[in-house]
Amino acid sequence: MLTVGIVDDGIGFVPTLTKLRQVVSAHFICMVDSGLFPLGNCNSAQLMTVGSHALAKLTELGCDAVVFSSVALSSRCLRPLTFAHPDATIFGCDAPVLHASTYTASRVLVVGDRFAVGSITLSGIIPVPMPDFPTIAESGDERDVVRYISECCEPFYGQFDCIALANSSMNVYKHCFSRVFPNVHIFDSLEGVARKIRKKYRKFSKDDSFVNVIDANGADISEKYSIFLD
Repeated sequence: MLTVGIVDDGIGFVPTLTKLRQVVSAHFICMVDSGLFPLGNCNSAQLMTVGSHALAKLTELGCDAVVFSSVALSSRCLRPLTFAHPDATIFGCDAPVLHASTYTASRVLVVGDRFAVGSITLSGIIPVPMPDFPTIAESGDERDVVRYISECCEPFYGQFDCIALANSSMNVYKHCFSRVFPNVHIFDSLEGVARKIRKKYRKFSKDDSFVNVIDANGADISEKYSIFLD
């Protein structure tokens, strides 16, 4: 059976895993590299180091394809690593800004870490860095998540038509954004990679796959994330 590796620095891997299990029958190895958490605060060289290590380790563990769940990691590493490793199959989860812009034609609120938000240069967007979101997301307290979303985004209320989530941990709390902005369409970073994987691999009806969660050294840390996987 196909084995897919998923790379992130925290709980952002969970919605990526959930989405991919809907579109492809595979075993999954989820690498949570928290050594430089949050990755959105890293520079390009640091992101490339993390991405290169993850690709090498997951390939060593037998993964047929690797998905960069972190938007920052995907934005920086996908192209150069695909070029450097033409035999590897690498997918990325990108900030859904173009999709959102097509949906509304204008006025997209883009929320994410400094790296992802700062790398977007399209017109018609309102960039809102939320650097503390990954840390708050790891706590699992939705009240704090909703409070932080409100503090960062409500000053722009009425100025945008939709929201694009440019951080993988935000996908876990997509419903919290809907609580703050109940009438606004919200785009996450998962539809693009799901379409690409669905196109490349066929999902079989029988699904006896397993899920492992490991750290950057390959040690099993599944128990740490069991609350999000149950």
